[in-house]
Amino acid sequence: MHDETIRSGAIGPAFEHRVLSAARTLAAIALITLLVMTLVPFPMGYEATPVESSNPVNKYGYAFLAAVALIAHLLFTDKRVALTLLRPAWLVLAAWLLLGSLNSIWPDLAFRAALFTLAAMVAATGALSLPPDARAFRLCLTVMALLVLGLCYFGVLFYPAAAIHQSFEIETQNSGLWRGIYSHKNVAGQVMAALGFVAVYLWRCGDRKLALLIGLLSFAFAYKTGSKTTLALIPAVIVIVLAGRVFGSRILPVFLVLAAVTLLGLMTLGSVMSDTLQSVLDWFLPGTTFTGRSDLWRFTLELMQSRQWLGFGVDSFWPGPIVLTAEPPFELAWDPRGIVNAHNGYLDLAIAIGWPGLAMGVLVLVLLPMKDYARCVAGRDNQVLADLFLMILTFMLLNSFLESFLFERGNPSWMLTWMSVVGLRLLARHRLQQDAA
Repeated sequence: MHDETIRSGAIGPAFEHRVLSAARTLAAIALITLLVMTLVPFPMGYEATPVESSNPVNKYGYAFLAAVALIAHLLFTDKRVALTLLRPAWLVLAAWLLLGSLNSIWPDLAFRAALFTLAAMVAATGALSLPPDARAFRLCLTVMALLVLGLCYFGVLFYPAAAIHQSFEIETQNSGLWRGIYSHKNVAGQVMAALGFVAVYLWRCGDRKLALLIGLLSFAFAYKTGSKTTLALIPAVIVIVLAGRVFGSRILPVFLVLAAVTLLGLMTLGSVMSDTLQSVLDWFLPGTTFTGRSDLWRFTLELMQSRQWLGFGVDSFWPGPIVLTAEPPFELAWDPRGIVNAHNGYLDLAIAIGWPGLAMGVLVLVLLPMKDYARCVAGRDNQVLADLFLMILTFMLLNSFLESFLFERGNPSWMLTWMSVVGLRLLARHRLQQDAA
């Protein structure tokens, strides 16, 4: 009986291939779920302490995930795919983040912060390279989405003190708004938007029931976060990305995304750096301050002038003495000292590694992904998945003008952003393996 079973193929190369594929898929599910769910769910608020006191689970946990991803690359990743991941611009930016730590008042701590940030980014590459085919990747996204949504709704129902903003918190105006397993309603809103885009992707792939379930749950949760930016951007991003498909073009979505990013950049940071742009903004939207962010950006730009070309290093500006001992900005309606970030991801990147570093960041996060999307390998699986990555990336790039999460290790919004960048790179160079029979 045993010999007959072996000869029949029940145990043999085909069986081993199925077992290996299942193991790769399970590992990918674990990676992508932990990266989006975070290693410390229900954290009860933002972390506003210096880098040395950050959560060790976040620091060493992502280092462990990076080690898992590296082992997976060595064992399973095709050599051509691995070489694709060694993009020169990515390596230059990684080196820039590490070298930028030398400018910090805590160089060893800033170096470790940059190193752990890069570790999380390496882990994300493993989550994308492990699934053996398109169907396996859809399974990874589906399981991740359902687990994240399940935990978020579980928190709202059975752990509301952590999953819902409370009236005794610093931001009392957020009382009653949902945040689920995340630190803040805005983070939750960003993740829910990405899960909504996953639902669109699954619908286009034919998984209609799961798509409808994930879509309804994610959009309902996004609504309860009260994030107006998220609710406005979700339909806009879907239209921007899918409009080009209606006309059979990849260039139109790229043009629309670049136009939207440029316009919002001029309206936000541009308006506080140029009197002309401020006048134009006042003409179109009189009295706009982006909920007080304009004052914060002016305060930040003034303080960073001493190191604006080299930067202050990762996680070294806001908890440092240059901010905490600054003269009180009496002309402002509020005191921005003690805040945890600039509420603008691009500005915070410039703070960390200088204006040249920001230029490299724009190349890596904006320009090169647009080029990759335009050069996506032909085939429906590739194109539909590229649309998903572009929707997530576009949403996050636009959100980054009002929130700070770029290159922030452990932040699920950054993980989703980086996975989209990596995914577009892979889809521009390699064809997705067709679903296994």
